[in-house]
Amino acid sequence: MNSSSTPNRILIVGGVAGGASAAARLRRLDEKAEITVLERGPDVSFANCGLPYHIGGEITDRQKLSVQTPDSLRNQLAIDVRAKTEVVSIDREKKTVVTRNVDSGTTEELAYDKLILSPGASPLRPPLPGIDLGGIYTLRNLQDMDRIKDAANSANRVLVIGAGFIGLEMAEQLVQLGKEVQLVELVEQVLPQMDPEMTRAVEQELLDHGVDLILGDGIDGFSSAENQGIRASLKSGRNLEADMVILSIGVRPENRLAQEAGLELGARGHIKANGHMQTSDPDIYAVGDASETMDPILGGPTAIALGGPANRQGRVAADHIVYGDEARPYPGSIGTSIVRVFDVAAGVTGHTEKRLQQMGIDYEKTIVTDYNHASYFPGATHLTLKILWDKSTGRLLGGQANGIEGVDKRLDVLATAIKGQLTIEDLEHLELAYAPPFGAAKDPLNTAGFSANNIRSGRVKPVYELPDPNSQQLIDVRPAEMAQLKPIPGAINIPFPSLRSQSDSLDRSKPVTTVCALGKMSYFAARILAQNGFEVSAHVGGWKVAATPSAPEKTTPMENSSKATPETESPSPEVKTASLDCTGMACPGPILRVRETAATLAPGQELEISASDPGFMNDLPAFCKANGYEFIGADKSKGIVTGRLRKPMDGPADSQPNSGQTPPAKGSTIVVFSGELDRAMASFIIANGAVAMGGKATLFFTFWGLNILRKDKGAQVPDKTLMDKVFGWMLPRGPKKLPLSKMHMAGLGTWMMKDRMASKKLPNLPGLMQEAQRAGVRLVACTMSMEAMGIREEELIDGVELGGVAEFLGAASETNANLFI
Repeated sequence: MNSSSTPNRILIVGGVAGGASAAARLRRLDEKAEITVLERGPDVSFANCGLPYHIGGEITDRQKLSVQTPDSLRNQLAIDVRAKTEVVSIDREKKTVVTRNVDSGTTEELAYDKLILSPGASPLRPPLPGIDLGGIYTLRNLQDMDRIKDAANSANRVLVIGAGFIGLEMAEQLVQLGKEVQLVELVEQVLPQMDPEMTRAVEQELLDHGVDLILGDGIDGFSSAENQGIRASLKSGRNLEADMVILSIGVRPENRLAQEAGLELGARGHIKANGHMQTSDPDIYAVGDASETMDPILGGPTAIALGGPANRQGRVAADHIVYGDEARPYPGSIGTSIVRVFDVAAGVTGHTEKRLQQMGIDYEKTIVTDYNHASYFPGATHLTLKILWDKSTGRLLGGQANGIEGVDKRLDVLATAIKGQLTIEDLEHLELAYAPPFGAAKDPLNTAGFSANNIRSGRVKPVYELPDPNSQQLIDVRPAEMAQLKPIPGAINIPFPSLRSQSDSLDRSKPVTTVCALGKMSYFAARILAQNGFEVSAHVGGWKVAATPSAPEKTTPMENSSKATPETESPSPEVKTASLDCTGMACPGPILRVRETAATLAPGQELEISASDPGFMNDLPAFCKANGYEFIGADKSKGIVTGRLRKPMDGPADSQPNSGQTPPAKGSTIVVFSGELDRAMASFIIANGAVAMGGKATLFFTFWGLNILRKDKGAQVPDKTLMDKVFGWMLPRGPKKLPLSKMHMAGLGTWMMKDRMASKKLPNLPGLMQEAQRAGVRLVACTMSMEAMGIREEELIDGVELGGVAEFLGAASETNANLFI
């Protein structure tokens, strides 16, 4: 460094991240420089990212938020720090600024050799009706934090407007303070900085913690409420009342000084800066939230309002002031950000899909869900990744993640990969730290690379939205238990292990889309079907990312029990609580394990279950209610649900003795005599309902009803008589050929009815039949009727039993409803 050429007088406007970092770096590089920091507020350097957490009480010591005070900067760095000093104007020709003391109003002119602007960005406060009412707050500095914290002490209902990073942090902290929180966001998702499917886990977490989430609606104005609160009017016409309001709808750069000084501004009002953070005036630098820099991924301008970039930009400006063009330029910002919302973390790095579409970039994408560490190690929880890449080169353009643990680790790797211009092929072979408590042999990042390259190579045709079941065959390859517990609308469930044997039941002339819980099995299923002649696509991401978040049912312990154990029926002290670890298992694994283990409990014994499947919180009460166990309660911490149930003293409802007699019969036995479409559907609907209610169901097919069970294509039966063959030709073959009982109209009426049912997304007969067989409904063909009509066993669909009158009567004795259709 040539100290004689170093500018002697350096003024820095604004402290906090960019300005304070520049001042500290300058002093370390040049002990003799005259460095003056001018800060409009009383605090020159504070941790503004920590403000919500002091409001919520997680950061208890306010002093820890003051990273540096004016006195500490003076003492440590020999810097002239002038707090409560506002810069009024810049004279570029004279190279001076005019300052005004905020308290006294006195002004002063200061000269500079180099000027660094770090004014930051201010929260948006739009000119809405009632915007200046008391009780409406924004959060930027320690003083704002103090005001919000004081107001929250006496508030019960808080309205947060804006569901970006700060809005979500505030909503979380206010809930933890016991407040009733409503969160309003103009667009149809939280975290507009991310893509919609990657924010649903955050939305579900907010709903699970009681936040009233209002999406797709904006604020239109404020007025005073009758109870001395604030009434907020939304654009939809809805009115909300709260004790206090927090505005968190974005920020705008503090550009007045630069604009009045004639510095060049970007399209969004940020101060344009080159790689050395110089503005259009080479003696003036701009750093932090008010500056516009370069997008290192695709080029062009970008502005990132984050503390990390601001710190590094301040350092770059200081280096250039001292070293000139020998200093290393700022490489640009890619906007790596993360937020915690209760137990869920979500973050983004690089470009989102929405941004790439706006830029007209030809890209591809994938979404994968895996465990944050080895699934067999306790505490494994789901982690979802989305990556985007350039379609022609495979270069990574962006990444997003959500989950309970390990989100920051994967985002950091993706950010490094993007900055290093790595490709999706490179992701496949990243060597990452692995031991069961920390990761897996195939990290979720490797899995994302595998999935991306399968798409890019054409080995799988991806779809990202569930198709219309009327236009495609939507095949749910999840286990039957999961499909019953959480059905996918319009999907036919063929569990993956059964897919090869049941693929012939699908229509090869119609496209197929496979879907599963997490996206992996749908890919496996698509590969099977594609190699067996089907036109097939795989849903990327699975039902986990496609499902719409919903508020949990409000239940209380014991409320879902069929019979609560009185205090007098408590188990004896020697009966110990059993425990069951279901972490690392996807639905329906936990419920199946609970069913098995609960059946072994002693009367009055409790079972404590740990599960990492997020749906288990709602699944356990439903299981208890359906099976006669007492639901004691469930809570969630760090993504792990811990639930408890108790076996009643006289056993679950479905196995309880009935005053020493045989348990009451449940379910239905149906004689299906008709071979007409509408009556056949009624039979299967009733049977499926009987099983769903915990009973048994048997369908006994006789005479014309046997046509329902016939295969679409006739089997070759060499020893059939001519009359038997004639009967087979004359009768409808299978459920797709059945007529309506009314308005058949030579097939036209039947076609119209099927079309109407499909358009209204009502079930069809083949789907009802498959559902019945999966649910355990018995299908029995009357052997006497088969003989009379010349129908052989090999002509019937798989899974049909053969029986006679005795079979029917035996089944009827086990049910409480017997029907003839």
